[in-house]
Amino acid sequence: MKQSGVVLQDDGARATPVLGFDVHIWRIALDTPISQMDLTALSPAELTRGSRFVFERDQRRHLAAHAALRTVLSVYIGQAPEELDLRETPEGKPVLADGRLAFNLSHSGELALVAVAAAGQVGVDIELVAPLSDEMSIARSLFAPGEVTQLESMTSDARRLMFYRFWTCREALLKAAGVGLSGEGLEIGMEANGEAYVLSPPLGLIEPTRLGEFRPSAHHVAAVAWSARGPQAVARLFDFDSTALP
Repeated sequence: MKQSGVVLQDDGARATPVLGFDVHIWRIALDTPISQMDLTALSPAELTRGSRFVFERDQRRHLAAHAALRTVLSVYIGQAPEELDLRETPEGKPVLADGRLAFNLSHSGELALVAVAAAGQVGVDIELVAPLSDEMSIARSLFAPGEVTQLESMTSDARRLMFYRFWTCREALLKAAGVGLSGEGLEIGMEANGEAYVLSPPLGLIEPTRLGEFRPSAHHVAAVAWSARGPQAVARLFDFDSTALP
């Protein structure tokens, strides 16, 4: 099953998948009871950041996302989750200290996504499609003129979904590039069949990059951007289940 370049692994993964030139995306249900997540693997800094959320639900989801991130990375690297040395770039992007894998994390509502690649640049973004007070004012301040023009031509319901599609595509590319929200030079185009593509890449994106969109749930949209290091490379989506991972 494919959604704009993303292959969905409907039966999940029961053995460590091989990355090759592909990017793997793990879909994580964050409302798993916190007792089932291995929070002992989290660093003091990660626990501190989680404790800053006002609402218990947000705290629980944040901690679950970061615990799952460590579990996923440990499967590929072959180290215990608590042994992984995770750091941040000056721009705030999490990285492995030894750079053995490229990865990215995003969460919104009850779902999170972890994207993993063997090398290169990778970014993923997920958003819960919810009403906004004025998406056009946000778009005019952050989006490219062509994206704004397309939004202005749409009815309210169609515009809201397209806003989130532009947002996730832009975020995935900007996170891959490791730059901020402004995204100088970035513009997303739409093919006649409705598929998104990179009309103009942002500054900081140093490698040819692929862009894929998919719907992680009926209420979410998501996008992934990754370095196109092989002609047959695809993005593959797996459902996270800590009890099923090796």
